[in-house]
Amino acid sequence: MIPNAPKIDAEPPSIDRCKNQLREAKTDQEKAIIRAGWDLFGPIQTYDKTSVITAMSGVDGMCRPLGYQAFVFVEGQFAGTLSPETMNSRLDGDISRIFLTSPSSLFVEYKRYRESDPLCCPSGTNRVDFKIEPKDAKPFLVPVNVTTENK
Repeated sequence: MIPNAPKIDAEPPSIDRCKNQLREAKTDQEKAIIRAGWDLFGPIQTYDKTSVITAMSGVDGMCRPLGYQAFVFVEGQFAGTLSPETMNSRLDGDISRIFLTSPSSLFVEYKRYRESDPLCCPSGTNRVDFKIEPKDAKPFLVPVNVTTENK
């Protein structure tokens, strides 16, 4: 089940200065994300029948996503999210890049901040490798490996 968008203390993504980064739903999966209260942003990433869709619940003063999540679907079925909780731009755990490497695997790079890091410049990265495995006849996103790189 697609998680509902969180209620956060931020401006809505549809505010005039930011609405140009939003996109309309074209697939049933995107429509389901919108019904759960999210706003779509960024491109859909697709490898065969696997897709990753990003959505947010708010923006900061520079229109960066707040309370955002990335949703994984396989053959139209929800497989999971790329973070156990919503993420915020320029904070620890913010997604840097997503790589679909096959219909059943992907890896994600997350920014890692130390308390002394300026918001512009995280001092590290976690790379998490994911596999999509069947569970009860449905796709299920599973993290299988974490690699940490510090600058």
